[in-house]
Amino acid sequence: MSKFFPTPKTTKINSDVELIAYECQDTLFQLVYLAPGATFALHEHLESQMGMIISGRLEMNVNGTKEIIEPLQQAYIANAYVPHGSVNIFPETAIVFDIKRIVTSLPSEKTDEVFLKVSPKKDEITGFSCQSIVASWFEIVITEIPPRGIIPMQQSASEQMGIILNGQLMMSVEDEHQELEYGSIYYAPPDVFYGGYNSSDEAVSLVEILIPPRSHLSYQKASFNEITARSLTAS
Repeated sequence: MSKFFPTPKTTKINSDVELIAYECQDTLFQLVYLAPGATFALHEHLESQMGMIISGRLEMNVNGTKEIIEPLQQAYIANAYVPHGSVNIFPETAIVFDIKRIVTSLPSEKTDEVFLKVSPKKDEITGFSCQSIVASWFEIVITEIPPRGIIPMQQSASEQMGIILNGQLMMSVEDEHQELEYGSIYYAPPDVFYGGYNSSDEAVSLVEILIPPRSHLSYQKASFNEITARSLTAS
């Protein structure tokens, strides 16, 4: 079994709800399929959870706050022991990805909203246009990889997971390589080299989840470098 390309485990909650789970060390990545009329009852757990709609629509309830979430437009956050659930009141199946993880300490003092919207940006390494959400303990980046587009081999100080939504994308993590298609993910632990290549003639949508956000690590690194510089120049 590959640590970098985990094998999914499928669980049927009931006739209307199906889970496909990937274990990524201390993080659980899930794809959730909710048929029209399906209800995921309010529940809570030790892990903090975030999620985003991939297709369809869904009414999400987080601690009594309800919102209709649209595909790739916003994320919801339910921290530890916060009740949350959902209902599919629409005629099409809703597909959601969610992340569960025990968050013992937050890398910033930022207090998250329950629902966060995506913002446009540009990837600093590839130059590709993308959309992102940055929260206290995670970051979501949605990127269109153009035909023949390359994600250069790189290291991230964050734990990182990725799933493609269409087509195929060749991903490399350390010395392992796999052509991803929808329904499979890659996992890159901190400081491990990873990269990718779109060999097809169509753009590929890639959704990446980083824990913690790169911006927080960049701030911490800058602070460390400033402290180091001061210590080296101190008389």
